[in-house]
Amino acid sequence: MRKVLLELNGTTAVAEMLDDVVPNTCDAIWNILPVEGMSIHANWSSREIMLHLEGDKILRLPAEGPRRRGTTAPGDIIFYWRSPQMSRGKQLAYSAQFQRELSEFAIFYGEPSGGGMAADDPVRMGRESDLQTQTLFARFVDASPEFRHACEDIRHKGLQKLVVRRLEE
Repeated sequence: MRKVLLELNGTTAVAEMLDDVVPNTCDAIWNILPVEGMSIHANWSSREIMLHLEGDKILRLPAEGPRRRGTTAPGDIIFYWRSPQMSRGKQLAYSAQFQRELSEFAIFYGEPSGGGMAADDPVRMGRESDLQTQTLFARFVDASPEFRHACEDIRHKGLQKLVVRRLEE
């Protein structure tokens, strides 16, 4: 199985790609690596950071693998693509920024209820995932507490540079 290395603020995590479940998605992602950018923290779905893919790194892939239902588990890494102008809820009433095409990795690093620095924050339950555009393509096999803390830091301190690269063994 292929592995990817995630680097964030001097910390690292290793994830194993799910080649046997979603081979086309894994191939496409492997072929664009390395990717880097400023990661942001999700505020509504879970303990999740996101890395938007831009320029020649944007992937326009259909969903692959089992249809996703239920709460996303800590350690899951999802590829998500949304076409331009896709309406979800009242999205068309939002600014043009929210109506643009979106291609991203969603990296779920912890339990939805959090803990640590966010222990006093309200519980955020993982999103029900019935969207056809999400593909679970990797899972952490090694994520240090320092990496998870660096992810949580983004929520409190703002954008941080995240690099995702091939882990050649």
